[in-house]
Amino acid sequence: MSTDKSRFVVSADWVEQQLGTPHFRLVDASWYLPAHKRNGKEEYAAGHIPGAVFFDQDKIADHDTGLPHSLPSPQFFAEQVGELGIGEQDTIVVYDGPGFFSAPRVWWMLRVMGADKVYVLDGGLDGWKAAGKPLETDRPDIEPVIFDAHFNPKRVTSFSGMRAIVDAGSEQIADARGAGRFTGEEAEPRAGMRSGHMPGARSLPATAFSEDGHFKDLPTIRKMIADAGIDLSQPVVTSCGSGVTAAVITLALESLGHSDNSLYDGSWSEWGSKPDTAIVTGPAEPIAPQPYGPLKAHVTTLEMTSAPKVSLPVPVNIQTAIMRTTNIPLHFYRYLYWRVGKRWHWQKRMRMSDAELSATLRDPANSVTVLYMNGAPAGFFELQKLNDDVTELAYFGLMEEAIGAGVGKWFLLQALYSAWQDNPKKITVSTNTLDHPRALQLYQMMGFSPASTYETWVEPLTDSEYLEISRRG
Repeated sequence: MSTDKSRFVVSADWVEQQLGTPHFRLVDASWYLPAHKRNGKEEYAAGHIPGAVFFDQDKIADHDTGLPHSLPSPQFFAEQVGELGIGEQDTIVVYDGPGFFSAPRVWWMLRVMGADKVYVLDGGLDGWKAAGKPLETDRPDIEPVIFDAHFNPKRVTSFSGMRAIVDAGSEQIADARGAGRFTGEEAEPRAGMRSGHMPGARSLPATAFSEDGHFKDLPTIRKMIADAGIDLSQPVVTSCGSGVTAAVITLALESLGHSDNSLYDGSWSEWGSKPDTAIVTGPAEPIAPQPYGPLKAHVTTLEMTSAPKVSLPVPVNIQTAIMRTTNIPLHFYRYLYWRVGKRWHWQKRMRMSDAELSATLRDPANSVTVLYMNGAPAGFFELQKLNDDVTELAYFGLMEEAIGAGVGKWFLLQALYSAWQDNPKKITVSTNTLDHPRALQLYQMMGFSPASTYETWVEPLTDSEYLEISRRG
């Protein structure tokens, strides 16, 4: 699996290899707007991927909200999905006709309800047909099972929650509708709705995330999201017309390792139909330039006094290698440090002179270990033995393209195994509020406990400093 592809998207060739495998489930989630002039049920009956069941998004919904295909209760969802022969432990691949229109919505629903191994077929049914892969018209024999739902309410935003977010400007809002509907230049397809967008929202049309039915690579998606003014270190609420294509943005966010997001289920069908909701027309507000100057950070130091008791399997579908370096070249170390830490404002090692950095890296108490994914560097950790009793996890992190590939927890565990090899009495680590938003949580999950906190100022590296360092090598 390439690290520039979403870990939630699978190819038609991979799906074809899994056909008939126990506990492998295919779900046709095709649903269309009237303008598409397509009918999901009819297309399913005319030909679907062998073994696929049809997920009716209009049926498996909460019919008491007055809104189209609202998320149903966990009980109703579990009953309906169990009747389709799908269990929460199954490996599930969801598809629609074009690839990334309605399938991500069902991908999101299944994950919200507790299924973990859920994927979306790249290229959709249209791509499957174009590749000449097999179809069947017979409905599969379905043996009902129990779907044990574990609903995660944090991944769903209600109308009252959305109103509070808009009023306070407390979270970022990503709108998946087309640009014309966002600005109000195009009328809403549903009668009785005002045009425009919620105050503070950013336009991220769902159609931009795929090309010819194939999900775009992660670097491109990351740039799209950044260009829209969305900060991946902060919470995001996704919205669209009726809650369907908002899940395309959710899929993109999750693919980049962003988990602090939720979907506004009522979306514009609810917001735009209310007489008193705040609505803005025109383009999104200009992206405010980032101020220059030192950044204040709240630092938490943590310590671990016994080796971790958790165990994690090696990530599947990824070729990984972990290699401890010997006499690491300065240019390679700076490359790792910059690629991993630039986003989190790591700067201390970058400002060291060649002599200072060389002395640090050649110190017998220091060790640098590099993670490789599919043959390319993907991250590193650095251990500093402070004395016989204490070892510090001085640096740990992944490159941006490796975030979201599912290796973070496993790689941290390998770092901790390495740190405990010399039998210290404790391992220490520090993180701050400029770091990855889940860093503190992850360290605690692995067995660290907070020991102290303090405030500090961090002076980000300037572009001229980066240029000078790059010249130095």
